[in-house]
Amino acid sequence: MKTRLGRSFKVVFSPKTISFTFIVLILLSTSFTIQQKKTITIKEGFVGMIGYGSLMSLKSMESSLGRQYDDSVYTVHLKGFVRAWTSYRLFNDPIKSDSSRPKFYGFILQDNDSIPFDGIVQLNVESHKSQSINCILYIVSNEDIIKFDKREFDYERIDVTDKIEEYNIIGGKVFMYQQKPDYYDKSIINKSKFIVVIEFVESITTTCDEIGNNFRIEYDNSTLLPLFQIVASQKITWKTVN
Repeated sequence: MKTRLGRSFKVVFSPKTISFTFIVLILLSTSFTIQQKKTITIKEGFVGMIGYGSLMSLKSMESSLGRQYDDSVYTVHLKGFVRAWTSYRLFNDPIKSDSSRPKFYGFILQDNDSIPFDGIVQLNVESHKSQSINCILYIVSNEDIIKFDKREFDYERIDVTDKIEEYNIIGGKVFMYQQKPDYYDKSIINKSKFIVVIEFVESITTTCDEIGNNFRIEYDNSTLLPLFQIVASQKITWKTVN
């Protein structure tokens, strides 16, 4: 190494010097990371809402909202979760079905057969310490979130304010929907009689593709593959019984 005067010299680090230097570099790096983390301020009367499946689509989100969404949209990562196909929708649940309404049954058309199935499986989130999911953050009013509660009737809102990796959230909370753990007794569900509808899967992956190639890759890496039969809607027929 040369000085401006052309002389060379060596810098000799003792173990103590190396240790101290390393610690300083770590502290500086951590400080820089903290400073780089931006802040989102949620106004009074509003909350944050995470979309990790169909609600990543602005069109789907506005359909549930019932109007055009005109606030900020953030791409974020949520630590401590993985996406999984574990949200069961059982047809004609004797506990939760309205007895005054007609019952309906689904059948898979296969060759010349009609194979009955009991329900469909949709996307959910499961806790996973070492994973994170990419998702979309919206800001909605307290009144609007009630509409989403009705849409996600078999899910519950969970507080994920401190799970967002890119931002510090102040002024309000951020929520995400996760299927209620006691909504179905999954121990008595015949999983072989549940299906995943391919159009639902494709609607989510298409949204990811529209957001960007990297977003789609992250979605694939943070989503467990469905362990159920995947069926196109054109291969399904329905029967209603009063």
